Parts: sequence; C-alpha cells; structure tokens
Amino acid sequence: MGLACALEEARRGARVGVFDPAATQAQASHAAAGILVTRDAHVFSSPFREFYVRSIRQYPEWLAALTASAGREVPLHKGGDYLIFDLDDPAARDRLEAKSRQLDRERSLAFTVTDTLPKHLQAHSPLAKVRVFHFPEEAYVQNRELLAALRLACEKAGVVFRIGNPARAWEYAEGTTRLTFSEDRWEARRVLLAAGAWSFQALEHLGITAPMVPVKGQMIRIRNFHGLESMIHFNDNLYLVPRGDSLVVGATTEPGNWSEGFDGVGEAYVETHLRRFLPEVSREPLETWSGLRPRTRDRLPWMGWLDQERGWAICTGHYKCGISMAPLAAQCLSKLLHGEKAPFDLSPFNPWRKQGLGKVRV
Repeated sequence: MGLACALEEARRGARVGVFDPAATQAQASHAAAGILVTRDAHVFSSPFREFYVRSIRQYPEWLAALTASAGREVPLHKGGDYLIFDLDDPAARDRLEAKSRQLDRERSLAFTVTDTLPKHLQAHSPLAKVRVFHFPEEAYVQNRELLAALRLACEKAGVVFRIGNPARAWEYAEGTTRLTFSEDRWEARRVLLAAGAWSFQALEHLGITAPMVPVKGQMIRIRNFHGLESMIHFNDNLYLVPRGDSLVVGATTEPGNWSEGFDGVGEAYVETHLRRFLPEVSREPLETWSGLRPRTRDRLPWMGWLDQERGWAICTGHYKCGISMAPLAAQCLSKLLHGEKAPFDLSPFNPWRKQGLGKVRV
C-alpha cells in the first residue's frame, strides 16, 4: 500500500518520502502468494467486495503502467484456478454450499463444475468424491517481483527512502508536519500512514487507539510437480500457487501472533494438509517464511483521514487483500490527499467508524 500510494503521488509531481523501520520488502506483502481472484463477480453484497473486485480488474492496466515506469516487467499470470472440495469431509461440504450460494448471488458465469479431479492431479491425490470448480480467467502475480518493480518505479520518480522511524512523535504547526530523524528532519503538507500490522504503534504516538490484530501466515515453497501455471485450492483452506518452477503452499491463519519466522505450527499445518490431499508429492521445502497480516476489528480496512485539518491520512488493515486492493486504494488515497473526489466511495472504510479508531487521549 505504501509503495503503490507513493508512486501514485510521485506521478502527480509531488515530492515524496517513504520511511519504514525495516526494508520495504518485508512482512505481509513480501510473504504473500500474489493471488488475484474475483470469481467472476458481477453483483456485490458489500462495498468491500466491490472495491476488491474492481481493484483486481484494474491490474492489467496498472501493471502495464508500472512496467513502463520501472522498466521492469511484472507479468500477470492468467493460469486459472481449481477450487476442489472433498465431499467426504462435512466441513468441506459446508464450504461448498456457501461458495455455491456466493457464486449464485454474485451472478458468476466464467467457471465450470465437474466431479472429477483435473488430469494433472489425478496421479497425485487420493480424493475420490470431489466437486471441482474451474475458473479459467483467474490470475496471480509474483508478489516479490511486484514489490521490486514498485520500489524501482518510485526511485525513478524521485521518491526518497529512509529506513527508520522518527525519533519522536509527529509535530504539527502552521500547516506542516515535521518528522525528526536522527540525521535530519522532513517536513510535509500531507502524511499517509500505511504501516500494516505495525500501524498501531505510530497511532499510539499520536494518541490514537487502534484495534489492530496481527494474523500470522506461514508458508513454504516446494517443487512444481505438475508443471502447469494453474493455481489450486483444496477445501478453500490450502492453496498452491506457481512461482516459476516451484509452488507456494500455504497458509496458516494465526490471530494475535507477533512472532516472526517459520516454526512448528507452520510445519505441522503444511505437512498435515499436503499429506491429506497430495500424499505422494515431495514436501521437502525449497524455502520457508512467514508474514503478519493487518486485521481490523470488523475486518474492513482503514482508508481515509486521520486528521484532515493536519493532512494526516491512513491506508491499512487490508488483511489478506492488500496486494489485490492496491491499485484502486492508491488512486483513492491520492485523490483524497489532493481534495479531489475519489473513484470509489471510501465512507464504509472511514477509520473513525464505530468499530474503528478510538478517540484521541487527552
């Protein structure tokens, strides 16, 4: 979110600085699988769902512009997605029914349904009774390539980067916010907070309470045993996403866990699910890692003004959808910062809504 918003601002001619206590390739966005699935939705039951789908549909144009800015291509992989439900599992049957209702409600059309495993899985999975949804238009990006291209495009546009936090709380006077670092001081007319799960720390320094929960996700990378570019979801709780000649496999959902790194919980999760669905596939990890997703109390992001008079805004709390929602979020926040009408009504994501941020402490 921070990089996407920074690039949008730099393209408008603004002087932009980005500061982060660690490298900008860290944590949730770096750990993600880059999944971009809309399930061909045409009717939306919530503003969040509509925002999410509209943002993903901007990806071809957004990536083309990013490639031109960075001089580095980020492919959009349209390998499709197989969503497989094990009919011998009662919980999976419940999820199947919920998914079928969603597809009907959203008037989805671009998919097929079969009762047999796809050919590239038949020799690898013991599942006998299945319901398989195939969405041929679904896509994904290599998220680390995306982050690298965003960083490069920002640098070429003149964005200044700094690793570290201000030495003290933000200072505001006469229309300017001062951020004091150990080396120097930055002055800004507008400040955007997009620090993911760590946003609450900056907000606390501003006297704002923030009900943010970190949700740890652990995953591994294994050899691509089927050689195709298709994504695979088993029972809607285990995914395999191609990354070159390997597959990203994950992911755990661990609310309230601030620990970093891959551990026994992640190992057990991946081992259990792969043994169940793909017992003959090698589970030897080529890489292991984790990330912390930012989840708000009501699971809606915070996008809007923290303090309009001071020019402080926020864009965070997108949970598992940050990469998906980045194109539209960057456009909306840039419009907001410049006092223009956003291309999407952000009022449902007002950070000061009933279940959002707390009042400033005196």
